[in-house]
Amino acid sequence: MENTETRSALFTVRDAEDALIRFTFILFLILGGVVLHEIILEKRAWHDAVYVMLRSKPHALAWATGLTMSIEGGIIMFSRLQDHRDRRKRRFDEARAEGKAEGIAEGIAEGKAEGIAEGEAKGKAKVYQELAEWNTRRLAAAERNEPFTEPFPSPPEPPKVA
Repeated sequence: MENTETRSALFTVRDAEDALIRFTFILFLILGGVVLHEIILEKRAWHDAVYVMLRSKPHALAWATGLTMSIEGGIIMFSRLQDHRDRRKRRFDEARAEGKAEGIAEGIAEGKAEGIAEGEAKGKAKVYQELAEWNTRRLAAAERNEPFTEPFPSPPEPPKVA
């Protein structure tokens, strides 16, 4: 069975741009959070808060990287799940349509076969009835001692299959 599904790249250029934007946004949020924490909660001057923020920059970079990777991984995971669901639904719908088409074709074939069989049965019944009537007339003519010249009924034509 040939695989007709096209597989997209795991991480496109557009995804990389989006990830870089998210990373930068998260990094600024963390660094801004450190500055605000130092100014508001620790009651430090703004220049001391900036100094603390610069000292905590490696930790902020690590956190921003980890959060960005987690977010991107989640996005990729859920997009792959949605792709899988879409492919599964499409295959299910195709199988359902194929099953309906086969069922309709089988129904038509069975209907034709039943129609042919019914037609043959009616044709046989008609032939037997004609033979019985012919024989009754022949026997009645024989009882009256009259000559019977009526020809034997001809057999019916075979049914035509369309």
